[in-house]
Amino acid sequence: MPKKPGSSIVYLIIVISVFVLLGLGFMLNSKPSDTSAPLGTDNFVYRKLQMGTLVEITVMDGDPEAFDTATGKAYRKISELEKLFSSYTPLSDVSQISLGAGRGPIPADPRVVTVALKAKQVSVLSGGAFDPTIGSLAGLWGFSGEKGYVPTAEELAEALPRVDFNKIVIDKEASTIELTERRVAFNLGGIAKGYIIGEAVKVLQARGVTRAIIKAGGDMFAFNITGKETRPFKIGIRDPRGTETELIGEVYLGGGAVATSGDYERFFMHGGVRYHHILDPKTGLPAMKTRSATVVTQDPTLADALSTSVFVLGPVKGMELIESMDGVEGVVVGPDGKITTSSGFEGKIF
Repeated sequence: MPKKPGSSIVYLIIVISVFVLLGLGFMLNSKPSDTSAPLGTDNFVYRKLQMGTLVEITVMDGDPEAFDTATGKAYRKISELEKLFSSYTPLSDVSQISLGAGRGPIPADPRVVTVALKAKQVSVLSGGAFDPTIGSLAGLWGFSGEKGYVPTAEELAEALPRVDFNKIVIDKEASTIELTERRVAFNLGGIAKGYIIGEAVKVLQARGVTRAIIKAGGDMFAFNITGKETRPFKIGIRDPRGTETELIGEVYLGGGAVATSGDYERFFMHGGVRYHHILDPKTGLPAMKTRSATVVTQDPTLADALSTSVFVLGPVKGMELIESMDGVEGVVVGPDGKITTSSGFEGKIF
């Protein structure tokens, strides 16, 4: 089916998605593999498992002869950066920084230093709701089915003193990161995915792609540098208590980043309580003030970290943080299902 000029695309933000919701004029015909397939006549979707999720790149405009090369290089960039930032890879820079806790400055790739600086910035802005030293707590919990484990009060009390972003010392000039105490665990998982998506976008644009969306779990970036008059992208916001296809609303986006954090992403039930993976650094327990938080801004790195921060802070303080920042908008679903939107939010709540 030919693409209609100005047609809009609706994308559902979920953690692991194997489909794309399309607006006017499209039928999805893609293969769940690393290869591409046409969306209409001149749009292609590429899918690959990376960063623990499905990374999906939908190319809509540019030089068709360059699409395969551009997306291939984008995926290679993601793999390259994942090796730096993964806390599950013993030789990654992030893992080496944790292993060197309390032993002085550890050399780090300048890109890791850049993200660490942004992480500390968000930690300060959020009053510690976002904290890159959360790894000490995350290691106590299990968030996958029968592996779920609720730590004891004693275990949490032992780990909590090691969670403090002030124990991170960054020297940008020397390109080093130091954790000032032993057993502090460094983790950039709440921010690195946004940065990696942003770097993949740069690769696509440098290789002739002029309109596309890249999505990895709850993080997404859309851009249109064609110079053509097109209608905004429509980004669907998932109902945190619905199925993967049920929405509470949608964001209208000319271009930029959208990041969502939700308690439906990774969780287990125990004693009738939902325990999810987004922890409150102050208590060591899953943050319970929010069902989902969506942040819209131009910076994908910032969007990633802010969605976690807002989720932990809850609808009132989280929205105060959003409103205090230029160029940042958002939607927060509270524990009772009440939906709050920022003053400059562009979209629709159903």
